[in-house]
Amino acid sequence: MANDDRDSTIVLNGLDDSRRALLDLIENMRRTLYLYTPLVRPELYNDPDILAAIRTRIVNQPRIRFHLLLPSARDWRSDNPGLVRLSERLTTALILRTPNRSEIPDSPELGQAFAIADERLLLRFSDPRRLLGEYERQPSDQMKELLELFQMLWNRSQADPELRRLGI
Repeated sequence: MANDDRDSTIVLNGLDDSRRALLDLIENMRRTLYLYTPLVRPELYNDPDILAAIRTRIVNQPRIRFHLLLPSARDWRSDNPGLVRLSERLTTALILRTPNRSEIPDSPELGQAFAIADERLLLRFSDPRRLLGEYERQPSDQMKELLELFQMLWNRSQADPELRRLGI
């Protein structure tokens, strides 16, 4: 990560920065994480350290919730078996949904990926393919807008039929 000042925005430039930022976000969340991504990169979402951090947070704090809006599981499940197994085991705390394509607004933010923890931490990938973005450790207007967008998508989303076939 390019900058380690606790109160500033940290620029993310690739996988290593993104892993550290996502781990920091998970370790510092208290209640709820909202994650939206149009692309589930296995280098990040199937990373053993990240999966272990999620599992540890849920086991140690059972009221924690992870709300993940992901593309159709057929697009990512074979490349992310760790995330699939974790979601099978932690069904009440790790909730995966797929946005309803017919109700997705035309918004440039939906080409990006973002994670918001407790309305105070924001991890945003302006380029989710190359994992370029920013990590903010303070609430911002942009965070509030993204959270509103996430809530609107979440309310119109559904459980992924591809995961239901797997028994999740």
